[in-house]
Amino acid sequence: MGNTFDRVAIKQDARERIGVHRWQCAGIVLIVMLVNMLLGGLTAGLISIIVTGVLAVSVGGFYLRIWHDKNPDIADWFNDIISPDFLRRMGGMLWMQLKVMLWSLLLFIPGIIKAYAYTLTPYILYEYPNVSATEASRLSERIMNGHKMDMFIAQMSFLPWIIASAFTLGILNIVHVTPYMELTFAGIYEELKQIALDEGVITDAELNGAIN
Repeated sequence: MGNTFDRVAIKQDARERIGVHRWQCAGIVLIVMLVNMLLGGLTAGLISIIVTGVLAVSVGGFYLRIWHDKNPDIADWFNDIISPDFLRRMGGMLWMQLKVMLWSLLLFIPGIIKAYAYTLTPYILYEYPNVSATEASRLSERIMNGHKMDMFIAQMSFLPWIIASAFTLGILNIVHVTPYMELTFAGIYEELKQIALDEGVITDAELNGAIN
């Protein structure tokens, strides 16, 4: 597959967009951090997996809305968490995590490869309510075919920012690095989805749940 996303252009767009929503994004980063700390201190196992999975969908959706210039706020994000679509999103993330875990039982590397293959699952679960819980990860896998290394490079391109954040006691991570990364990945999802549609890898009918 010759076409892929333009990492540099997407990151530039993300930098420009994030400034307008910096403090809403920082608030969500803080809330997610506190939830993760609470889960780590009080519980583990299935409850933790469920909560982090549902949060991943709602966080991905929040940044998709910024990418589409819909000006969301933290109240919108809370409403997404308790969406009537909660059970489908939860099931989709649990199904994805189960498949990654099973592949990881074979060998470490296959598990990593599958994790990259399913990386777009939260966005699909958020954006397309008619896609079933089990179909979302399959669509992600097809969209990501041929793009896993590009996604890895995109992630590694943030390493200097992550290192710099360590020297600010994590403050830079809250107010800039994590929002910048999340918005970049939302943009990458949109571009990869469009490439897959243009190349016939997936169809609008599948995304709208006509084929499950």
